[in-house]
Amino acid sequence: MTMLRWTILVRCLQCVALLNAVAFGQSPSSKPVSGIANRYVGDRGIEDDPQVVFAENFEKSTVDIIGKQWDTVRDRDVMSLSSDVPAGSSGTKSLLMTQRAENGTGGDLYRVLGDGYDKLHTRMYVRFAEDCEPVHHFGTCVGGNNPATRWPSVKAGQPTNGDKSFWVGIEPFGKSWQWDYYAYWCEMRGSPPRGQTWGNSFIRDDTLKVQRGKWTCVEVMVKMNDVDTSNGELALWIDGRQVSHLGEGFPRGKWIFDKFYPGQEGDGVRWNPDKGDREHFKTASGGDPFDGFRFRTDEKLNLNFLWLYVYITKGTTGHANRVWFDDVVVATDYIGPLRQK
Repeated sequence: MTMLRWTILVRCLQCVALLNAVAFGQSPSSKPVSGIANRYVGDRGIEDDPQVVFAENFEKSTVDIIGKQWDTVRDRDVMSLSSDVPAGSSGTKSLLMTQRAENGTGGDLYRVLGDGYDKLHTRMYVRFAEDCEPVHHFGTCVGGNNPATRWPSVKAGQPTNGDKSFWVGIEPFGKSWQWDYYAYWCEMRGSPPRGQTWGNSFIRDDTLKVQRGKWTCVEVMVKMNDVDTSNGELALWIDGRQVSHLGEGFPRGKWIFDKFYPGQEGDGVRWNPDKGDREHFKTASGGDPFDGFRFRTDEKLNLNFLWLYVYITKGTTGHANRVWFDDVVVATDYIGPLRQK
């Protein structure tokens, strides 16, 4: 085989690999080899890494002291320190939020992340009790407000202003106990009967179940778009395995109102706000390329908050719904699971 033919063959194989990656929801650089956490056994000392923006391991002596690291603490009474920690953690404490219907919907920790960033990874360990009832909303949640505020400014059922705010949450989606995104931004899609815009989701994988009673490592990446383009991105890892990556042109799939189904084709439907009605469309073979994200229309809007919370609206009176958090890290690059000894 001549050198020219060999070069052409290699390039063809590279193109096939690229097309396969896009088809399955990955970009060419979407799977890091190793993360920041791999440098620190049990996360010990990770807070001093130059790529780390914020770290919280809940190792202070009281919840009140921990609260001083956060800008807003809501319903402090539902929070306590627990000795239950993830395997491999160098700490001995985690934060436990216990929701009881007779006492409210849950609790919140909210922190402003300085002047903000154009790309962030947020990793945390979470554990739901085996008897935890369906969660209405939940954070890991990251996003931005312009200007930065001590509380999110997104309004339920309404798209955001592209120069003011957006957020991206990772949620266990109620009775289905299925991991997915819950995103609000200026170009989010609506649903019947009046085109309300609730949090959009993009995975729709029935097999991606929350394992109650087990610590789970959740990591989300958000990359802001360049103004006037839709090249923003999202990615999600569960226990170190990448389960989603979305950006301009990938993956392929179809929309059913406010839900994107990767890898699916055929009949799609969207809400047309100009008509005030739904409209049906056919997707291409293999699905249509994903639109990408235009999270912002003003470069002053960036990633500047982290929000941990539990929100349960239909809990049973007398029942304790328990959710643990631990080993939270926010960084400018992939973090990955705890490195064990």
